[in-house]
Amino acid sequence: MSSSATPAPLEYPIELPFGDPPEPVPVEGCALCANQAQQRQWARANGDASKATDLNVRMRRHQRADHA
Repeated sequence: MSSSATPAPLEYPIELPFGDPPEPVPVEGCALCANQAQQRQWARANGDASKATDLNVRMRRHQRADHA
């Protein structure tokens, strides 16, 4: 017979971030940043929050790779 042990309670609270991270801001003079920001704006205007979120992720990746 196996017993399932209950984990010990934590002695301190776990703090999780609240809300979404701030949106990436297009880098001035970068055509790709500007294009992704425009697509994000169109996605929001058409109620496509999933696409807007995807574009935020793509913009962050692009900025880390090309503007860091």
